[in-house]
Amino acid sequence: MYKYELHTHSRGCSACAIAECTEIVDAAKEKGYAGIVFTNHFYRGNTSIDRNLPWKDFVEAYKQDYLIAKERGNKIGIDVIFGIEEGMGKGKEVLIYGIEADVIAGEPNFAAMDLKMLSDFVHKNGGVIYAAHPFRQRHYIANPRQEPDLNYLDGIEVYNHGNTKEDNQYAAEYAKQKGVSTISGGDVHSVGDLGTTGIATPIRIKSSKELVEVLKSGDYQLIIDGRKVMK
Repeated sequence: MYKYELHTHSRGCSACAIAECTEIVDAAKEKGYAGIVFTNHFYRGNTSIDRNLPWKDFVEAYKQDYLIAKERGNKIGIDVIFGIEEGMGKGKEVLIYGIEADVIAGEPNFAAMDLKMLSDFVHKNGGVIYAAHPFRQRHYIANPRQEPDLNYLDGIEVYNHGNTKEDNQYAAEYAKQKGVSTISGGDVHSVGDLGTTGIATPIRIKSSKELVEVLKSGDYQLIIDGRKVMK
């Protein structure tokens, strides 16, 4: 089985991250992962990229950390995949897979899209969209138990390393009740966050497109607390 971490932040893009992208790639190799998806905070999230840049320049600057990570991954045999985490307001965020940076750069209205518009854009371009830590309780989230709008999402992150046990249990029970697709993520900000989350699949994932195919197929197990469990 190949292990992949699906929710990762690095210092060059996410203002809240501690580790450099190359440190994370090295740690993924040491901890037995086949690959890692970098989902840094994007325009409406806790980004460290200058929002005053012209749109295409902003996206290009965001892309650079991924490219550095990918180069390192190529050297040591780790698949590095592009993704984003985007804020949707009121502390709610989504994880987007399968959309390359160049596609986003060609859509200057991306940062102004509501969830429906964003979902339409993602699906039109062959990607998928998941609710990140949907029931997280934080002081900046006004309604942490608000249900995600499943009309526009492909699934939810049912387990998040940064959430409390209670929050994750709530998400798991909700997903079971709704019959929704689930993923597990480390919400990695430092190398210490890596190693107990993600997915395990019999298929090697080398690109964004292949990641989408695996998520849609359901041919994977969740990694929770370092254990592989059925979805």
